[in-house]
Amino acid sequence: MLEVQGLCKSFGGIHAVQDVDFSVQKGQILSLIGPNGAGKTTCFNLITGFYQPTRGQVRWDGADVTGCAPYDMAQKGVIRTFQKTNVLRNLSVLENVVHAHYLKGRTPLWRTFLPNRDTARTDKEIHESASCILELLGLAHRQHVDASALSCGELRLLEVGVALGAQPRLLMLDEPAAGLNTREAESLAELLKTLPGQWVESVLLVEHNMHLVMRASDHVVVMNFGKKLASGTPREIQANEAVLEAYMGKAA
Repeated sequence: MLEVQGLCKSFGGIHAVQDVDFSVQKGQILSLIGPNGAGKTTCFNLITGFYQPTRGQVRWDGADVTGCAPYDMAQKGVIRTFQKTNVLRNLSVLENVVHAHYLKGRTPLWRTFLPNRDTARTDKEIHESASCILELLGLAHRQHVDASALSCGELRLLEVGVALGAQPRLLMLDEPAAGLNTREAESLAELLKTLPGQWVESVLLVEHNMHLVMRASDHVVVMNFGKKLASGTPREIQANEAVLEAYMGKAA
């Protein structure tokens, strides 16, 4: 689905991403991990068009999409979340997920004032889809609560729900477990494993919670100082000496 080839991004003299290659296959959960400042979120920004690469290529379904605008990538089915929780806090939980269906629910302005049967059917389908997403996330009982009243863990789940509402093919999650306790992170790992093949085609994950990464991922790519350090299955990554050194330092 997604291919990243020789991706580079420099900010002045700082090389944030250097010649990074990886691909995401259909039905796969791929995690992009590494110490703080490794370049993981920069890769997300390059893939989704928030940054323009200095060099390299991003391919989606075999087509070159390097530098496509974020809204173009969203229309292609590439939907992302951000490190900072980004929901509409003055709206209810349900309203947040309903509004996330904007790609499906677009109607001409005049049709807003003169709705017809098709408009009503689309609205019903969107509300049914939003309700199903909240059931999946375990937030159905909170659907009429304002998002501002949610706990940190519930806000993280709602952010995933908003992303699912945009009906992604590739769901890109940037540190979805940030601020979660151990039990919440374990529940999130189990949730992520149910998504490919049912709600999305694949998941690309940036995460620091290694227990979640090793539990949920099919494949792991490790970055360090902007470069790709290693890739493999969770078991292979856990046994990789270069990865252990990057995270814990060289043994005496």
